[in-house]
Amino acid sequence: MDSEARHWLDSRNQAESIGSRHVKPAVPQGPGPAAEADAAVNEATVAERRVAAASPKIRQIFERHRDRPWVLLRPLGNWGDHLIFAGAERMADALGLQWTSCETPEFQALSTTPEHCIYLQGGGGYNSWCSGRAFVNLELALARPVRLVVQGPVSFGGSHEWLAKRLQSALSRINCRDWFFFAREAITYGLLHELALPDYGARPCLDHDTALALTPGDLLDIAGLESMPGGNYDLVVLREDNEVPGSTGSSGASGAVTPALVPAGISLDPAFVANTFGHWVRIHLHARTITTNRLHSAVIGAAAGKRVFIGPGSYHKNKSVCQYSLASRGVQWVDAIEPPAAPLWNLLPPRIRDSYKIGRLRLALHGVPLR
Repeated sequence: MDSEARHWLDSRNQAESIGSRHVKPAVPQGPGPAAEADAAVNEATVAERRVAAASPKIRQIFERHRDRPWVLLRPLGNWGDHLIFAGAERMADALGLQWTSCETPEFQALSTTPEHCIYLQGGGGYNSWCSGRAFVNLELALARPVRLVVQGPVSFGGSHEWLAKRLQSALSRINCRDWFFFAREAITYGLLHELALPDYGARPCLDHDTALALTPGDLLDIAGLESMPGGNYDLVVLREDNEVPGSTGSSGASGAVTPALVPAGISLDPAFVANTFGHWVRIHLHARTITTNRLHSAVIGAAAGKRVFIGPGSYHKNKSVCQYSLASRGVQWVDAIEPPAAPLWNLLPPRIRDSYKIGRLRLALHGVPLR
């Protein structure tokens, strides 16, 4: 077995064992969502894993086509998605690519030549609850008579039937000479084959989320800071959108129910608190620890060298990426997270808790950057 495949398996084994030091012993129960996610990971054969390990990486493709003009096409996204974009752009800069970045409306008005390469920024947009822009961008890019189209590392969400139907529409007109489709974890990599993307000329590949290409120095540059903060607070980031976990006390890798981790610290969602990308980065860099069910709050913490705990979202993405990429960076998996207890805050009337000024005061008292 090659070193990349061995690293993958070691990371997966590490991910299955993490979290036990931070919760009470498990109580045996029947299978649940997390056990089903593990079963889905196990469905990938050893042969598939070796093929994935041998597949080209984003960096290699950039290097191979260094002398061609590149378009980096962005989907819609929150500040965490901007971290993905920044990672790919920093990688392109480091390799000396000549590139331009644009969103869908600008791309539709952009002229390309047969020598162009189009890179579709990765993320979690291939699902039934987001904007659908990822599918639109894929369809627009593949229809161009260009040298190469590369879909950056993504995760799939939604039913197999729904994904097959939606992808069939996006793959209706393919005029590019060659194209690659990258997953960022094992479950999606398996789905690329199950959904028959190779039949459309795609080469399925596996690589890490491009946000993980960012170094601590890159993060400091984005944040406008000279040195990494020591940490003012323990940050708890829990989703407040359509990827909120379905329930707490979810089943773990062994099919056992474990109590939810109840962290201490200030609970906020930087996706809604931050007013710029740099502000979002600063909120994370000023934390001592990060406990979260938002994938890219865990990713930035890992890239910055923080102590990080990550729990499940509404589908397999968090655990799958943790197993493939984050566990080897010291990120620890927990089966569920509950908001920290804040009895004094909860005693305040809702009209005070919801006040903009009171909210800003609360952040300031914890040392959270206000801009």
